[in-house]
Amino acid sequence: MAGSSRYVDAHCHLHEYKEEELRRFTSSDIVIVAVGDDLETSNRVVEIAREHRNVVPCVGLHPWSVKKREEALNTARKIIELALENNIKCLGEIGLDTKFVGETIELQREVFKIFLEAARDNKLVLNLHTAGTWEEVYSLLVRYDIERAMFHWYTGPLYLLKDIEASGYMISINPAVKIQRKHQAVVQNAPLSMMLTESDGPYEYRGMKLNPAMVREVVGVIASIKGIEENIVQNHVLRNAEKLFKL
Repeated sequence: MAGSSRYVDAHCHLHEYKEEELRRFTSSDIVIVAVGDDLETSNRVVEIAREHRNVVPCVGLHPWSVKKREEALNTARKIIELALENNIKCLGEIGLDTKFVGETIELQREVFKIFLEAARDNKLVLNLHTAGTWEEVYSLLVRYDIERAMFHWYTGPLYLLKDIEASGYMISINPAVKIQRKHQAVVQNAPLSMMLTESDGPYEYRGMKLNPAMVREVVGVIASIKGIEENIVQNHVLRNAEKLFKL
């Protein structure tokens, strides 16, 4: 799947795009890691990945979708079944969030535990949402002996980057890096060896409607901050994606 001229979108809600946009993005030179938010969208992600060779499927239950206890726990188990039955090697978007949906954090933890156990037992990679919970999620990854994981759109503590790197985990850099100072500081402090690019499309951030094509700009911003050539960043990101997702 990979090649020296390819770009990487390591976290995208591809199922939200209309068919015309979907065809445009999936016919490009971008490897797109498509995440699910719940059972319905996870099933859609599996379908999209069957139709498009440059799509890497992840199935998951977004923390924002965790509301009623029995429903959430049952959905998490069904999503794991979906992954195992279809040989899907990535769970996402999953994680914990105290920044936007702190009122459900205890239930989020129950759901996340189910995914952590499945990832440990089946050697799956995790595509993580960690808003306000970076340290807690990191400690859980270590506790559950998770081998491969990515903190998407990382804006957490800079001191945690060394631990994340030492454990072999990765972070992804979003187009928001053009204007988000916390994200710029992450790029300054993180080595390329743990860095991926992402869009989180079609999420809207400060007037920007994010989409997979924007990962090219992200490569340029990273290169500018690091003071290196864009092709060096592009090649590092591609190698990191190959390692994390076993492309």
